[in-house]
Amino acid sequence: MSVYFDTFTLSFYISFAGILGMMGFKALEMRSGKKSWISRIADMTNHIVHDYFDKIRTFISYFNRKSALALIQWIAYHILSWARAAYIWAYKKAHAHGPSKKVIDMVRGKGEVNTNGGASFYLKQISEEDEEVEVRK
Repeated sequence: MSVYFDTFTLSFYISFAGILGMMGFKALEMRSGKKSWISRIADMTNHIVHDYFDKIRTFISYFNRKSALALIQWIAYHILSWARAAYIWAYKKAHAHGPSKKVIDMVRGKGEVNTNGGASFYLKQISEEDEEVEVRK
């Protein structure tokens, strides 16, 4: 029976063997009472790794604390300026053609107002009231 081994399966088996090996070394160390060569190296270099870890953590926290807001604002500025440029380009492109310009103006509330249009009686009444208010001013 053939077994298909891909990269993920092999990496799992290698890491599993490493875990079992570490557990075996630790069990032998506890039974004999002597430290293994791996534990001695770890004891000699533990403070160095700890110091580097503290320095890196401090640097990252300083960077996050001091510059996160500025970085977010910088990213937002560039995204929004690109979006505005794209909107202006699309707006100019649409205004180059007559029918689309009429639709855009209609959506924005500009253009001709047809009093005999298909609006409801309620909307016609509101528009008449608005005209009366404007005349009174």
